Amino acid sequence: MKKKVIVTGIVVAALIVLATVMFSPRPGLNKDVPPSSEDDQKAPDFTVNLFSGKKVSLSDFKGKPLIVNFWASWCAPCREEAPVLVKVAKMYGKKVQFLGIVFQDTEAGAKKFIEEFKVKYPNGTDPSGQAAQDYKITGVPETFFIDANGILRAKWLGALTEEKLISLVDLTIEASK
Repeated sequence: MKKKVIVTGIVVAALIVLATVMFSPRPGLNKDVPPSSEDDQKAPDFTVNLFSGKKVSLSDFKGKPLIVNFWASWCAPCREEAPVLVKVAKMYGKKVQFLGIVFQDTEAGAKKFIEEFKVKYPNGTDPSGQAAQDYKITGVPETFFIDANGILRAKWLGALTEEKLISLVDLTIEASK
């Protein structure tokens, strides 16, 4: 009996360490691309089924800076980041568009999350998983900063702080001019 408790404790500890590593911010992997980058990378196109019933693609946002956030309701860092995204999206208003894409989650869980955090910007699903594949999603949250011309300006892995989010939104707006 004692051995079983020890083994269970070790397994639980290993799972906690694994979850921490997988869902913690990974600063070394985050990339700010300067606005005048010579290696401008076009953001991959996508189609998302919004919870409003409408479908949107990257081209629907052409001419406006776009912040794309992949998230899930079961993700602790996503829950930490949600109030920051909501606040900053409201702060910028119509200067920039935010879009949430649900990753490996249930529709019911996602809708409950949106309601809980009072998310007002559009959110939807990527039923085929193609957007997640094209954006090379390795975990959530992951956020992409796309300028008004469809150029990927920055990518952030892990939860964003308000300060970092504002900095990257400003970079994206500046690159859009």
